[in-house]
Amino acid sequence: MTCSTSSFIERATARLLVARAAAVALLLGLAGCAGSRPVAHKEPPALSGPLVLLPVVNLSGTSIPLREVQDAVERSLRVRGIPLVDAALVEQFLARHRLRYTGGVDREEALAAGEELSAAGLLVTTVELYQPGNPPKAGISMRLVSADEAAEVRWIDAAARAGDDSPGLFELGVVHEYPELQEVLLAKLSASLALSLAGKGPHAVACPGSGRFAPKELFRSPRLDAAQTRSVAVLPFANETARRNAGDLLALQFVRQLEASGRFRAVEPGVLRDGLLRFRIISEGGISLDVARVILELVQADLVVAGIVRDYDDPEGAGAAPRVQFTALLLDRANNEVLWESTSYNQGDDGVFFFDAGLVGTTPDLACRMVRSAVDDLVEPGHAPAPLRFPQAAKK
Repeated sequence: MTCSTSSFIERATARLLVARAAAVALLLGLAGCAGSRPVAHKEPPALSGPLVLLPVVNLSGTSIPLREVQDAVERSLRVRGIPLVDAALVEQFLARHRLRYTGGVDREEALAAGEELSAAGLLVTTVELYQPGNPPKAGISMRLVSADEAAEVRWIDAAARAGDDSPGLFELGVVHEYPELQEVLLAKLSASLALSLAGKGPHAVACPGSGRFAPKELFRSPRLDAAQTRSVAVLPFANETARRNAGDLLALQFVRQLEASGRFRAVEPGVLRDGLLRFRIISEGGISLDVARVILELVQADLVVAGIVRDYDDPEGAGAAPRVQFTALLLDRANNEVLWESTSYNQGDDGVFFFDAGLVGTTPDLACRMVRSAVDDLVEPGHAPAPLRFPQAAKK
């Protein structure tokens, strides 16, 4: 491996020094009370009731017409017959509780929504990619969080596409306008949610698997072979790229793929964020062992995923190939050891030789396939990694 596991997890910025000292003291206080509450892994009951559509979150790295996107999301959900709490009531609820962040749901917010709005769940919508050029490119993710004290992820899916991904005969399948492309993605996500609510679809939809995007370097402990469902907290990845929000986007990909694997239950990112803010824990420059232990205790998770994203490039233009590079690791709460570490680097045109067949045209789609391959290796050994390859353009 290019760098040791111990050096990676012990690397922290100066801003973490104070938090580490506080974390040790906090851990001693939490160990006695929090450790006595075992994590339950039972199949949650079906949701029944209207959903709270939270304001759309923009992680695209550029400005977007939020009001238009919000209206398009609501319209697509209602067309599928998904019941929603009235938007005016949602606005009053957010103002009453002074809730400005809608990229996640904490336990207090989830419980209040259930009690005050009689909601079954809250929908978090994230715009991951917004490029209205010709051809346009779009990426949107959605997840449903239960409106109760558990605040569990009950459904999660995402869609990303470039307008020229499926040109077809005489390029009749090319989408030239962003609103049209957005409608296609929202229709897919709304249909996925409707099927899940009806008990006819999965609660988490995995990306297509492909050996082209297998990790380039991999370590996996035999301790992961035990057939049991474990809870996992996914931290925002440390972002070493020029792409704003790349660390949050990678974390969301891991939440989705871990849920879809059937072997892990991901902690709702809003619950994790709330715990970090309450105890002023900063993880931007990496994660130390002390901080990781405290995070596991705070959210009562068995495992924590952390990592670094080193490349997340979504170039504009027809046929432009995106690039993604990241390293991720999994830390065990019970034994305080790293159980898995993986490094991936890919471009959207890897393995593409003729007429752009198989080209992955968007960064969210590429990252999703790479994370799917990484999680496959986490769940089941035997996916032999290819030799580590870092093209000249990706070197830092």
